[in-house]
Amino acid sequence: MISLKNVTYFYQNHKNPAIKNINIDIKKGELVVLTGNSGCGKTTVTRVVNGLAQKFYEGKLSGQVIVNNFDIGKKKLWELGKDIGSVFQDPKSQFFATLVEDEVAFGCENYGVDENEIYDRVYKALEMVNGLNLSGKELFNLSSGEKQKIAIASISALNPDIYVFDEPSANLDMYSVEQLKQMIEYLKGLGKTILISEHRLYYLKDLADRYIYMKDGEIKYIWGKEEVDNITTKRWESLGLRHLDLKNIDDLKLNNNNIKSKVFLEIKNLDFNYKKDRIFSKLNLAFKSGEITCITGENGAGKTTLAKILCGLLKENGGSLEYNNKPLKNKDRRKISYFVSQNTDCQLFSESVTEELLLSNEVIDAKDVLKNYGLEKLIKCNPSTLSGGERQRLTLAVADVINRDILIFDEPTSGVDKNNMNLISKRFKELASKGKIIIVITHDYEFIKESCEKVVLINSKEKIEKINVCKDSKRLLVAMTRNMGVSVNV
Repeated sequence: MISLKNVTYFYQNHKNPAIKNINIDIKKGELVVLTGNSGCGKTTVTRVVNGLAQKFYEGKLSGQVIVNNFDIGKKKLWELGKDIGSVFQDPKSQFFATLVEDEVAFGCENYGVDENEIYDRVYKALEMVNGLNLSGKELFNLSSGEKQKIAIASISALNPDIYVFDEPSANLDMYSVEQLKQMIEYLKGLGKTILISEHRLYYLKDLADRYIYMKDGEIKYIWGKEEVDNITTKRWESLGLRHLDLKNIDDLKLNNNNIKSKVFLEIKNLDFNYKKDRIFSKLNLAFKSGEITCITGENGAGKTTLAKILCGLLKENGGSLEYNNKPLKNKDRRKISYFVSQNTDCQLFSESVTEELLLSNEVIDAKDVLKNYGLEKLIKCNPSTLSGGERQRLTLAVADVINRDILIFDEPTSGVDKNNMNLISKRFKELASKGKIIIVITHDYEFIKESCEKVVLINSKEKIEKINVCKDSKRLLVAMTRNMGVSVNV
């Protein structure tokens, strides 16, 4: 079904290959997971399989790529879409329409499918992803999990034999990850061949037939189910891989930050409306210097909205914010805070990693800062050539050198492997120890257990739950997996 023989690929203007001498054979109906550290070549392999490396990106490929019994190089890109469906890490990057039904129908319309059949396919595709309730909605008002559903539905409407997923769980809450698992399980039950590039592995444990571990552009190990079960936790972590079982994650070891005077950022009776919807009503929260506070909860519950209010990018409808017991006006918030969006493309502007850092601080030693995030070897690279995880870490480094009192990070570990997650955690703890207020919006349970002392859990019903991770980690896991309605591997 999928066969790569001695495949090497160079991106344009790169001296070193992104992948080299790749040999993979995937049978019909198999589910194979590509994993490994950020920048190891996982995404490039998916691009080779779906034809984007050869037909869309500038570069040079050698070797043979056979998919569904045809040579990829001899097919046009539009022809490949009938056989290979791709779902990217950021679903909105592959949207062409503004309404849900139009997006799901888009591919069928391009291939000239009969109008009546299109209606039938759209209905069945939305039904498959449990998305009929999204009919008529605008795509860009959907949550991350809902967008992921529509991306999968739009591909499924074409009924391809092969599905290629690139970091599909990166921005999803645990409930949405469980729904993603169910969709993938359904596709596997239909006999579809599935290739997934992924860091978060726990939800795939019961589904994957094989795991391919990559490092520095090469395949280092290929494991079957039984082999994976026999790998010790110590060995697994030494390879920089995320946990297969979330119950095995150690509890946070408290950092005793000896900060003599604590500074508080306080939210008092905050109200916020989006159009006609009430997002927050009489919200009260406090964030303390020297601590890392995580905000988690359902996709679409208002976590990012709250972050934008805190740093002055949105104006509340009622209530107030205070910093160090003094009123904090909207314009003043922007002077003392910095917000790192989960969309890295809107925050990187320069032609090299070094220049990106120097935009914010001309006197820093760029290499020293980059070491904190595992990026020192990429100091001369153009940010646009970095992997998703590398770009993510670069935006964190930029926030680091800007040196504001309040740092707010939105999904800083999406697309990030275990080793680099640990680097980020370590650096955030160092920044907190210097008296910074660190606020992290995340669905990453592993990162929370590694880094955060306090968690604020927000759901879509305006309910706020505060959890002390050190004292009640079991309650945290229960809260994050509540209302899944199915058994989840935690």
